Amino acid sequence: MDAWGNFWEKGHSTTFGEYYADGYTKGYIAHWWAAILNSRDTQKLHILEVGCGNASLLPCLLDQRVKGSYTGVDAAEVILSEAVKKRANAELKISLQGGLGIENFESKQQFDLIASVYGLEYSPLDQSLPLLKSMLAPKGEANFLMHHAGSVITHMSDKALAEFDFELMESVVARLNEIDTELNKMAGDPGKLQQSAIAHQSRDSVNEFVSSIMNMEPSERNPILVDFARAVLTYFKKLRLPEADRKDYISGILVDFHASKERFRQMVDVARSEQEIKTFEQQLAAAGFSSITAKPLLKDGAPVAWNIKAK
Repeated sequence: MDAWGNFWEKGHSTTFGEYYADGYTKGYIAHWWAAILNSRDTQKLHILEVGCGNASLLPCLLDQRVKGSYTGVDAAEVILSEAVKKRANAELKISLQGGLGIENFESKQQFDLIASVYGLEYSPLDQSLPLLKSMLAPKGEANFLMHHAGSVITHMSDKALAEFDFELMESVVARLNEIDTELNKMAGDPGKLQQSAIAHQSRDSVNEFVSSIMNMEPSERNPILVDFARAVLTYFKKLRLPEADRKDYISGILVDFHASKERFRQMVDVARSEQEIKTFEQQLAAAGFSSITAKPLLKDGAPVAWNIKAK
């Protein structure tokens, strides 16, 4: 399963989905990135983003009218987000390479800035770090944000892993398939579903599930099952679509949630403790990097990432 490809194909501009629907143009990552750009001569920069997703750092570059080139590389299949498309201009050359791990990236170009937001740590570092060092311009700088084991992001990801109830979710999807089968028998006419006892019983079962989730106090709700309930209810807005489209929607629901769980698992697995970040510093040095610093990036007094700089 391409868990991240499943996410990026939906057009998200960052790892955080709708929380940063316009790219990293606000919030702590935008502040981190803007400070890096402001410390450089931004008249012309050649920038490489590692594990770029749908070019997460590009909207901020375009807002700041940075000239030069941006190259984004990601192991998953990726696309330019709408946040990028609406800002694109002729001053910044854009290249996006999806389906390519950074360890397999080839370029004769040297980069003034090599950056990554929660992306580099997914790569085989023994291969990726020496390659990145070879592509760093003599006066260039590498800036990485990496998952911190003590961050709220890691904590919430770990918590989410226990919130997936696939046995329950599969039973609800089975009810949707029963309704859809009855709808097909009625030539796709939603108005005739009331004539089907099977459809009526299945819809009652779906309603019972949704009520059991949504009627709880907001603080007591299971966030994963809330999202699942919304995905289930969306099916009923698609009743007038062609049979094939409805079938594709239903079959994609569980695929999306399995991919979501896999992404949470990976985020927890790559998060680094203080001791592990020291090991990463040693790996950077072994790859030829110098002037290495690694400090927690804080938000509201708590760590949200490791902030790594190297030359």
